[in-house]
Amino acid sequence: MKEDVSKKNSTKRYNPNLGFIGNIEVKVANYLFSAKKARKAYTHAQPVAKRILEKEVEEHFHESKKLTKFLKARDLTFSKKTAKGYKTFTVPCTTTVVPIQKSLFNEVEQASQRLIIAMRKVLQDIYGARDLESSDFVQSLPASVRENFIKAIQTSPCYYPQLHHKNMKEYPFFDNVGLDLVLVEDYLQKSDSFPKLIAKNKEEELPGLPFRILELNAGSPSGASNNMNMLQGIYNQNPEILDSLGKVMPNDHFKVLGETYKSLGENWTKRKDGIQIVLPPGGSNGAAPEIHQLAAYSGLVYADADQLYQDSKGYIRLRTVCNENPIVTAVYSRVNSDSALFDPEKDLTLRDPDSGEAIYLTDALRKGPNGKPEVVKDANGKPVPLESSYRIPGAINAIVKRKLYMGGLNRILDNKLILATLTHYGPKFFADEISKKGLDPKGTKILPPQTLPPTAKSAEIIANNPDDWVVKSPNLAGGQGIYILKTLPAAQRREVIKMIKKRPEEFAYQQLVKIGRIPVAVQRKADGHRFANLAADIRIWVFYGGEKDALPRMTHNALVRYAPQERGKMSSIVNTSAGGGYAPFVIVDDTESSQSVTAKELVRSEEPKALNCAIPVFVGAQIVQISRMLKEANTLLGKENTSARELKSLLESMKAQLKEILSFLHPRSIEYIYRATDLLDAKIAKREVEACLNVINRNQTEIARLSRIIEDKPFFAQIRDLMDSIRVLDMDKAYGDYSEEERALDLVLIEEIKKIGFKGTRKNTQNRKVVESIVRRLNKSANQVFPTAILGTKSRETIRTLLENFCNTAKSRLAKASSSKEFIGLLSLDADVTTLKFETLYLGKRDHDKEIKVASQYEMRSGTSLVESDLIDEELKAARADWLEILKASKELDGAEKDSYLANKRESHFKKYPRLAKYQEIINSPSQSVDRLIELLPVAPYAKFNIENFAKEQGITLKEVFSSDFRPDRISILDTATLKELKLCSREFAGECFAKKRKSHGLMSDSDIFIWMRKELNPFTLLYTAGHELIHYQQIKNSMNAEKRAVKDGGVSLAKFLNYYGNFLGANGRNVESFQFNLQAERKPLYGYVDRLESTPNAPIIRELKGALRKGDLEWEKKLNEYGSLFGYMTPNSPSTRVKALQEVLPALENAKNILFAQELGLEIAMDPVHAALPAANINQIEQYRDLILEACNTPSAHWEALRIVAGHQYHGISFTRADREEDNLTLKPPVGTVAMGASYNQTQQ
Repeated sequence: MKEDVSKKNSTKRYNPNLGFIGNIEVKVANYLFSAKKARKAYTHAQPVAKRILEKEVEEHFHESKKLTKFLKARDLTFSKKTAKGYKTFTVPCTTTVVPIQKSLFNEVEQASQRLIIAMRKVLQDIYGARDLESSDFVQSLPASVRENFIKAIQTSPCYYPQLHHKNMKEYPFFDNVGLDLVLVEDYLQKSDSFPKLIAKNKEEELPGLPFRILELNAGSPSGASNNMNMLQGIYNQNPEILDSLGKVMPNDHFKVLGETYKSLGENWTKRKDGIQIVLPPGGSNGAAPEIHQLAAYSGLVYADADQLYQDSKGYIRLRTVCNENPIVTAVYSRVNSDSALFDPEKDLTLRDPDSGEAIYLTDALRKGPNGKPEVVKDANGKPVPLESSYRIPGAINAIVKRKLYMGGLNRILDNKLILATLTHYGPKFFADEISKKGLDPKGTKILPPQTLPPTAKSAEIIANNPDDWVVKSPNLAGGQGIYILKTLPAAQRREVIKMIKKRPEEFAYQQLVKIGRIPVAVQRKADGHRFANLAADIRIWVFYGGEKDALPRMTHNALVRYAPQERGKMSSIVNTSAGGGYAPFVIVDDTESSQSVTAKELVRSEEPKALNCAIPVFVGAQIVQISRMLKEANTLLGKENTSARELKSLLESMKAQLKEILSFLHPRSIEYIYRATDLLDAKIAKREVEACLNVINRNQTEIARLSRIIEDKPFFAQIRDLMDSIRVLDMDKAYGDYSEEERALDLVLIEEIKKIGFKGTRKNTQNRKVVESIVRRLNKSANQVFPTAILGTKSRETIRTLLENFCNTAKSRLAKASSSKEFIGLLSLDADVTTLKFETLYLGKRDHDKEIKVASQYEMRSGTSLVESDLIDEELKAARADWLEILKASKELDGAEKDSYLANKRESHFKKYPRLAKYQEIINSPSQSVDRLIELLPVAPYAKFNIENFAKEQGITLKEVFSSDFRPDRISILDTATLKELKLCSREFAGECFAKKRKSHGLMSDSDIFIWMRKELNPFTLLYTAGHELIHYQQIKNSMNAEKRAVKDGGVSLAKFLNYYGNFLGANGRNVESFQFNLQAERKPLYGYVDRLESTPNAPIIRELKGALRKGDLEWEKKLNEYGSLFGYMTPNSPSTRVKALQEVLPALENAKNILFAQELGLEIAMDPVHAALPAANINQIEQYRDLILEACNTPSAHWEALRIVAGHQYHGISFTRADREEDNLTLKPPVGTVAMGASYNQTQQ
């Protein structure tokens, strides 16, 4: 009979007071069991310990697994830094509850109060002084200590000299501090002994608390809401665990959080009419769900920095969907302070948390000799600082001038090098301040382990006794930069010792402590289920308000974190980001507190506070996107053949979108989406799906590469024409709803390609092999059949119910405040939201009622070609007719003979029409006087039409349209030196049109529109560039007018406009607020390249591109020009990227029409009109589409096929497959995905 390994390793084998540091077994304290007698529990922990010892370990293990899943369903994940960036993962949880007594809690709180009061005074003394050295506290330190203290602060990335100001003497620092405590000895069972001990005169006789403080997290300590959720999860499955503990203290964390920042904001700014916000790191950060909970339950408003702006009086405001934008009085910052304070003009830029060195913008696509991305430099060769996505505009001035309170400015004292200095000297120096607060300065203290100064002597001490010491990088968090020498292999230990001997001043040195343990049920292959005795710490939060008599408050809440391993190098690292887990924490009332509650009351669900302001603008836009997703999900669920994979993709996008706005729709609402995706996950064969995608991705890259090999062959034009109709080359189709009907049609087209290729390669076996490879890959892609997972009736009903529950939960949140009620109607499965669709201005179905502003619009509306209309004078019509005859006659000639013929004919033609000679003289002249430009207008009739209509619209003369100054609503002609001075452009662009907001982070509709053109261009190029940019002017103005109408119609209408903007116009942005385009070069982009780098990094074409990039921008551009539009077969594009190309269609076609007309007059214009229409085309593509583009130039109505080709040749990597109906070629109807707002909207619009 097989032995039950799990029974063999039952709880009876568990020794709570033995643990490992590395691989060495040592005696340790335990959070549940006293060391005085084997497995004897502390009195307050006896109910928990009894259950742990009596139940089988396997039961504990499975209970813990359920608890982990419970937290995952609430999206309480964590981000871990890896070599490839941050990876979000689910944190393991244990049902081992860690209780402490209320009496001990009170002692710890008093000890923390002494410390935190002193810390606030230290920072007030430092920042309120003229400079660091002038601080009274700094001057009071012993000389040797002072030197290290000053150096540690000056080199800290969290020290901001810009904040030194006399007002800061009163700034209420230390708003929120996390104390990471570890148990190092048995709990003191009777707290009533403390008053007697405190009464003794000799301070050294006072006992310390049984904890040591390993870290003082003065930035933005995370994890506060996790404990609440764990306790609710435990009570949900095993209520007896918490019930057995009797009366416990309620979790007041959210209440204290909200009250603290309200008091800080109001007392610092002296305003009672403001709001308090939490500044988050973004929805993709693993901490986002927790931060949403903190915001919803505390009453703080979750506000991304890009929704904040500084008003004319210096206050920071939050832009909402209503006209009232509330003043922000306080910020609970969950991002690094340098990110929020970022201000290059004040020399405050991002710095590396380890070295303190500036962080610069890097070129991620180009690696330097060291294998790292190259630093980008400006026109002067200086490194460009990396922009912060979390910048609060004007924050530094707002803080020092008492317009804004911002938390998290405390991390200057978070430095591990000076932790011991602070805990020892701070309370002593400010003993009087502590006494004024009613506290005894000589009371119990929370002390760090013994700490050595950062000197060479300390490095020698450590080298002699490495097992006793821990080396820490002073400013890093998350378990990074911590070297527990006892746990390291000999070789790595020698490396660390060598490192600290070389740079002893850069590290902190703490004596190794034997961290207390908790029993965690684990399953090991070798010995089944057993208890691992894992190291754990307790993170407690201390909040310190702004009132004059305020005391620091420790919330009745904590996060217990345990190590990922029982032994080995991770045996003493408890950081979650290093793979650690969570344990529930409870404060057991042993003081008969009137505030204590039952376990049932403790775990009662928190209710979100009503919003105290209108919905922020970008939140509103994202609620609209959620509404679109709900409606699309309902449509899918209404089908009998609902695809689980398609619905899963939609709901995953919905989860990602919710993580940006969850606090506004109720933190618990996302649980229903998780349950729905879990149900769908079980039905999808993920590996098979991934295999299909990999095949399609590889084929796409190879089809682009192989097409380039035979593109110059005569037969390829036919092949490409067929390829543009193949649906499997449309990535939205290939990855999504590729139907059997489309597959059948594709296979027919592929067979046609095969026939054409066979016929065209009869005499060239090498070309035939290429064609065969293309055909084989097309067939393989078309025949990829994703695993069928069709939802049954019951599954569809279940998911629909979950979505309805989501809607109801979210509605309950919005219903709490009148300012958010108008959005309730969007949270329905059949909400009033339109299907996503984009039509380019003047090419859409709703253009018939728009006033005619540009030439192409005139042609399509009238059905008359502009060059055949009365807008062209009779003399020019005659000249054109004559020259067209000459061109017709020259078709029989070639090369030099043709050139000579035309030159002779041109001479006589100019004599017949002297105006043309004058025009040619102007074109060839370097002069760009406005008078001569106006004189030249007739030869560029499309530009002339646009310029004249622009002048009429502005109520100005033609001459006044042009300006030598940079000003709005004019065409500014500027030389290159002026352009560089204005930081407008450094590439040789001909011109540009963009909108710049009049007010910082204001509405797009309140913008000035600028047009500039490069003065060095010849007059004809200037003219057609002007006509080109005036179409963009009308496009921007059309969007601005749409926003104005939305603002007038109310909050939901504005949200819908911004949602439309985010879906379609977000890629048109350029640089934020001020003009900063001062880089040495802007590399020509290949849209979708980064996506391909991730999905097919080793594809031959990707290796080609990488090689070109390594050689430099010229080689890169050369490679792009080789392929031209063929990249479109392999690069995915977002809708907003495609819109960027669509906006260029009419301007590009009018360029061609202007050039063609001037050439048809007989003028010598050294430009190819087809290339002007297709700037991203290579030579082969220009010739392939020449007849089509010229036909479109001579057709007044919309030539949809030609327009599709123009759209697909504006930028490298952007393509447009042929639609079923040609008039839909340029209409975008993308699948509903996540919408990104913020940064793009706050940029200038091109």
